[in-house]
Amino acid sequence: MATLTQVTGPAHTRVLSVGAARGDLNVPNDDLVGPIDSSDEWIRQRTGIVQRRRASKDVGAVDLAVEAGEEAIIKSGLDRADIDGVIISTISNVAVTPSMASLAAHRLGLVPAAAFDISAACAGYAYGVGQADALVRSGVCKNVLVIGAEKLSDVVDPTDRSISFLLADGAGAVVIGPSDHPGIGPTVWGSDGEKWDTIRMSATFAEYRENPTEVGWPTLRQDGQSVFRWAVWQMAKVARETLEA
Repeated sequence: MATLTQVTGPAHTRVLSVGAARGDLNVPNDDLVGPIDSSDEWIRQRTGIVQRRRASKDVGAVDLAVEAGEEAIIKSGLDRADIDGVIISTISNVAVTPSMASLAAHRLGLVPAAAFDISAACAGYAYGVGQADALVRSGVCKNVLVIGAEKLSDVVDPTDRSISFLLADGAGAVVIGPSDHPGIGPTVWGSDGEKWDTIRMSATFAEYRENPTEVGWPTLRQDGQSVFRWAVWQMAKVARETLEA
């Protein structure tokens, strides 16, 4: 009788290389304050932000992902055939499907690498690194390209005072591969869906289709004060748990 076997991988992993891409436009606070009835001084005092990078209309989130991924691949020194996994974290894939990861893998010459998107917003990069670490150490993948890519200017309402000035466009990428010594620490992760409405889309596509005039085009929204309070409390807690793991 045939017996199933399970693959195993290296004991340790590490970040082999890093890549980045930024929107091609410098956008100072003064360019954004009109629609939100604010000022450069107000934004600086509350966030420290002076300007942010955003991408031109003809540049998509996947373009930023490919640029960052290409840099990481080149710096890794690996043959592209040895990168057999691609993970992209994004909440701004305006096409919804196909996955941004599959498109990026094709453009980066990584086919037939396994490729999939994850939707974890700000935590997405950490989720991606945790998954890549597990995939390599389990022997499922030899090396994994992890990319966080967002073109948030595509999904934000420029008149929304709570969020529009906070967001920018860019991508970061790493290649995760085997290591002779520990290079990636323990992953401590979780979620709390009870607070789903603190950062959310203003409506679903189905709601927009049924009543476009009343609902309006879906855009990213947040309850800034609730997010800040939750983040300050939970980030310290999770950081402590990670250091003690």
